[in-house]
Amino acid sequence: MLKDFLARAGWMTKVLVGISVVVSVLTLSGTNQLTGYLTFDWQLILEGQIHRLITPIFLHFMIGSLPIHLLFNMMWLWDLGGSIEKERGPWYLLGLVMVIGIASNMAQYFGELWMEGYVSPRYIFGGMSGVVFGLLGFIFMRRKFDPFFRVELHPGIMQFMMIWLVLGFVLNSTGMIGIANAAHLIGLVAGGALGVLTAKIKAF
Repeated sequence: MLKDFLARAGWMTKVLVGISVVVSVLTLSGTNQLTGYLTFDWQLILEGQIHRLITPIFLHFMIGSLPIHLLFNMMWLWDLGGSIEKERGPWYLLGLVMVIGIASNMAQYFGELWMEGYVSPRYIFGGMSGVVFGLLGFIFMRRKFDPFFRVELHPGIMQFMMIWLVLGFVLNSTGMIGIANAAHLIGLVAGGALGVLTAKIKAF
């Protein structure tokens, strides 16, 4: 059973999962000073620290005292990312992760700026969930416009993730928990757009 589970993901998926786990350990789930080197900061990005465009996807935080944030995201990355990697290869997956990750990170940062009028230096967000929603959107739209694309989604997955997307906005409105809803939404849209685009460009 373990062998079958490990075989579901290629080496790039395993590397992305590994980086996320290592970052979570080294940053103590986003609570120590090392975290500050990986957060999204537009001013520092403009000054040349371009790694910050993507590194927030590797930051994961505790929910209560449990690593649910990390485990949930890694489970979906392993499943969705692994399936795409098996079909299209490791660099194809990495390209999707980079584009979706940057789009979702920028959406979360500038969404905060738009809503609040400023972004506090202490504002920290992170997680692979924007990418996960993007991979979901990519597979769904790619299948819709390219029936020969061999990665399939279980019918219940899309419904479950859409419920979770809506639930995130509800939970944020109550102040119970902070969820990166802009990253989720724009990640989904960006992934869907890439699914349509690559379906139309047959070489990809």
